[in-house]
Amino acid sequence: MTHHITNAPESPTTSPSSAPTYQAPINEHKPAPPSPAPPAKAAKLASPSQKPAQEAAPSRQPASKPAASHIPSPIGTSGSQWCMTYSPYTSSGGCKPSSDVASDVASIATKGFSSIRIYSTDCNGLSSVATAASSHNLNLVLGVYISGSGISGARPQIQEIISWANTNGHWNGVEMIVVGNEAVFNNFCTAEGLAAFVIEAKSAFRTAGFTGPVTTTETIEVLSEHKSTLCPVCDVAAANIHPFFNGDVAAEQAGEFVAAQLERLEQTCPGKEAYYNLETGWPSKGSPNGAAVPGSWEQKAAIEGIKGAAGGKSAFFSFVDDLWKEEGEWGVERSFGCGQLFG
Repeated sequence: MTHHITNAPESPTTSPSSAPTYQAPINEHKPAPPSPAPPAKAAKLASPSQKPAQEAAPSRQPASKPAASHIPSPIGTSGSQWCMTYSPYTSSGGCKPSSDVASDVASIATKGFSSIRIYSTDCNGLSSVATAASSHNLNLVLGVYISGSGISGARPQIQEIISWANTNGHWNGVEMIVVGNEAVFNNFCTAEGLAAFVIEAKSAFRTAGFTGPVTTTETIEVLSEHKSTLCPVCDVAAANIHPFFNGDVAAEQAGEFVAAQLERLEQTCPGKEAYYNLETGWPSKGSPNGAAVPGSWEQKAAIEGIKGAAGGKSAFFSFVDDLWKEEGEWGVERSFGCGQLFG
């Protein structure tokens, strides 16, 4: 894709060499490997390019530490729908009012999802999305987003999340925290810098009472290249798996591709408690990428395939079309909205 940044960000400040490890719930089982599938070809995947927007100011932190998190066990579902990704932006890139966010989150809940993934703390998402999610018994996958400003620009989000938890007095409903989203793939930081930042963030969240998994997510190609650096610092292994960006994969093969890539993720980072596909979908508009053809019928076929093969461990991307984005290569970046295909 075309949004690579050539200037490397500043190196992160000194981070602790280690952080308290995630203790998985005793009844959480590692998912069974997917059915055998043909070897998947390497594909560079597109980044969602989370738009930097106005970030909410951190809340004043009370003296008391929030109660330790209650982690749903296991994360994910044995069914075909676990998580939907959500960004609280208008079509022009502004922040949606809280009433619109509440309506969107209610719709996600009625479509059968158990969790919602947000990428960052901007647009007051910690308050508006989390409040609506709690009202509908949706769990949260929170994000610390690393943009072109690098790790130094992302660091304040750690305290914003902790301040939000302090204001609530608990971490209930927070399933996972994801530090970075394809940050290495987009040249926003180095793998070594990202690993140090994950450790830093994890230490801060543990001190604040969060006991759930902290991880990052990249393309599988990036994880494979930097597995000795990134895998050890992650409590669970996660990747963004987009079948469309492999030009040999047709829409009706999307589920098989995702299942094979999750198996590859397990081989890349062996020994983890669980493996997740934190961003996946298919565009409804745009130009073909080889055998990967955008379109409404194709999107429906791809989503159905992914649901059947790995929906219980996948975050579907995205709730609605992201009209604030550039169209990008193949003209597809705005057209991954798939919420209409559920429920």
